Amino acid sequence: ATPAPEQPATTPEATPAPEQSQQTSQGQQIVDEAEKYIGTQYVWGGKDPSGFDCSGLTQYVYKQVTGKDIGVWTVAQESSGQQISVSQAQQGDLLFWGQQGDTYHVAISAGGDSYIHAPQPGESVKYGSTQYYAPDFGVRVY
Repeated sequence: ATPAPEQPATTPEATPAPEQSQQTSQGQQIVDEAEKYIGTQYVWGGKDPSGFDCSGLTQYVYKQVTGKDIGVWTVAQESSGQQISVSQAQQGDLLFWGQQGDTYHVAISAGGDSYIHAPQPGESVKYGSTQYYAPDFGVRVY
């Protein structure tokens, strides 16, 4: 008996749409940039690698990766993109604490339930978890 010829795979490989792959790679670049500053001391009003506050960190990282100035405080940064739910957040999205127009903290989503933020005086830039300190909403900037 002659063996049946091999059949080519009938399932086409899934290729992300160009916009989706650009979002993913830019989100990863934003997280990679933010990770460079883990351990940087929290400084009230700090906007550069000598010390960051929460919105100083997010502004600096976004400026480095995207060239876009998203503003220097949380309420300005809320308007830098499209509002999303926390469950929709992907790498590189901004996460906010407080009601829109009255936010008091911002972080960069690292994907899943983790984020990178400059928490408070006496602490340094570090990872956090939505399981322990849950944001109220997110914003997709890119």
